[in-house]
Amino acid sequence: MELVKLTSAEFKKMTKLVQERTGIYIPESKKTMLSNRLRRRMRALNLDTFRAYYDLLCDPGRCEEELPHFLSAITTNETYFFRNESLWKFICETWIPGIVEAKREGHKRVRIWSAASSSGEEAYTTAICLREQLPNVASWNVSIIGTDISSLVLDRAAAAEYKRYAVARMPKALLKKWFIQNDETYSLKPAVKELVRFQFHNLRDPFPNGKFDLVFLRNVLMYFDNDMKRRVIKNVVQSVMPEGYMIVGDVDPIRNNCKLAEVVDMEYCGPNVYRKVAKAKATPALAHTGRSANHE
Repeated sequence: MELVKLTSAEFKKMTKLVQERTGIYIPESKKTMLSNRLRRRMRALNLDTFRAYYDLLCDPGRCEEELPHFLSAITTNETYFFRNESLWKFICETWIPGIVEAKREGHKRVRIWSAASSSGEEAYTTAICLREQLPNVASWNVSIIGTDISSLVLDRAAAAEYKRYAVARMPKALLKKWFIQNDETYSLKPAVKELVRFQFHNLRDPFPNGKFDLVFLRNVLMYFDNDMKRRVIKNVVQSVMPEGYMIVGDVDPIRNNCKLAEVVDMEYCGPNVYRKVAKAKATPALAHTGRSANHE
């Protein structure tokens, strides 16, 4: 079935709908990308115009069934275990020992939020690191929450079954230890899965599930315009407990944007890593800008 082109007027309607539902901003330069992704859904539904697909999305009686497929189509969900080796070195060699020291005398509880968790690789990589590095892990109350706007990727995450691409970059010893290979797929063992749960959440809204020792906000800010970036960052920072950490993606927009930095109110610790310093410990410069004295 040959499909007509996505017109500028239809593109504006589609992107407005995307932004209203998700907060994601899609610039004109992504018009071809959007049209190609939506065409796959239109073929599956036997629809031959973008107008017909848009009408379906706006129909209260039909949109709820299609909405998960729509959200999955417009977002990029490709990731893999142990993405960014230096980050996981920080988690294992700095953050986990810091947590052990900080909670030596108190309740051994650690809470982690993987925001925009996609199909779960980030959340499960964290669980593997804790299984490997947290002393006497069974005595700890470990809670890792992964959230996303797509119910389809959340279902994939909960299933914890991955293809070779997702595990290709992780150490072979860990792959053998924590996965069961089934022909072309790899299934996580229960000891890892039990530390993680997944739920729906839109980052434009505050997260209601309390505060966290560590929050990942990686590779998602790029989807938002500056106003939505500020809103999302503010929501996430509010969810970090004092002395907790926020980790952003490899492309960190905060450092080069004073309007974003002013809502962070966290100490810059190094590439991608911010720490919420207790107010009594923070210098005025850090409290105002969220930057350390040593700039990149």
